[in-house]
Amino acid sequence: MSPKVSIVATDSHRDLGPQPGVDVTFLPFAEDDGVPVYDESTPDLVRELQAAGVTVETWHAAGAYELVSSRGLVTDTLLQIGVGISSSAGWYGLQSLLRRRGGQLRVVAIFDDGVQRRRAEVTGEAADVVDVLERLDPFSSGPS
Repeated sequence: MSPKVSIVATDSHRDLGPQPGVDVTFLPFAEDDGVPVYDESTPDLVRELQAAGVTVETWHAAGAYELVSSRGLVTDTLLQIGVGISSSAGWYGLQSLLRRRGGQLRVVAIFDDGVQRRRAEVTGEAADVVDVLERLDPFSSGPS
């Protein structure tokens, strides 16, 4: 089954997204009674990207959000992450990290090219998701 892909322009003043000076900003995938919710794997993903030399943070300060497992009968092995990407280092670092994973992924990537902010959502098998992200590359000098 091919991955599900959605790309839309967003209002850069309203949506969470890339933070200045940070290559990758992890964003919550939900909110529960006003408390942001991140996938339980977020701290590990942050450490992996930092070990690769990528500057990375979560949108919310530690302790101001909850980590929740997305594993269960319906979402078994689904890794859900939201990221704000502000540099090619972040974009390629994320792809490298995801390339080493298997199973189902749902990635919501918000990137800003200085002119327009876009939101891309890709859901599918890890290898297919990475292939789509490679083709979308907003940091490439050629046409995407």
